[in-house]
Amino acid sequence: MNFGFKLLDRYIANEFWQPLLFGVGIVTGVWFGADQLKTIFNLIMKSGVPINLALMILGLHLPEIIVLTIPIGVLLGTLLVFNRMSGDSEIIALRTSGVSFYRIMVAPLLFGLVTSFVSFGINEAVVPIANVTSKKLEFLALYHSELPTGQANFTYMERGKDLSLSRIFYIGFYNGQAISNVIILDFTRNKLVQIISAARGAWNHGEWILEKGRTYVLAGDSDITRILQFDKLVIPGIKNAQQALDTQKVAPKDMSMIQLAAYMDVLKRSNSLGNDLLVRYYQKFSQPLACLIVALAGAPLGLLARRSRSNIGLIYSAAIVFLYYVLCSSSGALGESGRLDPLVAAWMPNIVIGSLGMVILYFKAR
Repeated sequence: MNFGFKLLDRYIANEFWQPLLFGVGIVTGVWFGADQLKTIFNLIMKSGVPINLALMILGLHLPEIIVLTIPIGVLLGTLLVFNRMSGDSEIIALRTSGVSFYRIMVAPLLFGLVTSFVSFGINEAVVPIANVTSKKLEFLALYHSELPTGQANFTYMERGKDLSLSRIFYIGFYNGQAISNVIILDFTRNKLVQIISAARGAWNHGEWILEKGRTYVLAGDSDITRILQFDKLVIPGIKNAQQALDTQKVAPKDMSMIQLAAYMDVLKRSNSLGNDLLVRYYQKFSQPLACLIVALAGAPLGLLARRSRSNIGLIYSAAIVFLYYVLCSSSGALGESGRLDPLVAAWMPNIVIGSLGMVILYFKAR
């Protein structure tokens, strides 16, 4: 039995797609049933949303869930394919024909690489648009009006070079021109806290012009020492806050990698960049690459199953899926809290699963 290299890769790769689609379909269906269907039923039963609109909203949530389930499909695909090839003695035939196990692994690694690019493309090009559209349709379904074009409940913290808090900005609503319900907490005055509130305002060449508001000055013992009422007040030096307001047109979780990088750059200039955004940014790379990592682990796992113990590979596969998502949750939380470097936190699941796959691969190739 003598396969040419390209023929061998094509033969193995063609075996992957059906188990991949099966795995993604099953896990996505379970995920939908556990997470999304209750929300959709509430929209239909409690809010009277038409079924076709509810199904459209449900479909718009699909890309985000598929990105999470593709690695599971890749793992099941490589596991089942190599389990079948082992059971049919095809692996033995290839090895006795002089094909090394490392050479056999080229096809699943290429398969993992292709699915990583697909996952990255969906996460960057489809998910942000689908999530924003879903929110607009939900607002339309519930309130029978279009979602206001603007940003609500914006909060921005400005820090000094020593990372001490300088000012906190809160904007109730911003429509690209005017701001309303403005609250500014200013800690830059020595032992005094100044609170500025205004009903409305506008951005004008590097400064905010606030109207119809009050200024409260608090001493260190929290007593109000002065209350000043104003019809117009100019707040200079808020360029970074305004850039953050203009950049954060959607929630960070709905941003593409380019949008998130631009938003982080604005926050970095005022020392306000948090670990949560850093972890999310690094995960934009690490999560799609998980497809390649689980392909590395799934192929040798498929060879662990023997005919007398045909379910052992599936058990190991379930254990790896569980371990991967536990690591995603725990390392992400550690990174956001600052207990772990954000870069390490984002890549830790891939590092652990990849190392495990390399160990299994090494022993199976001996």
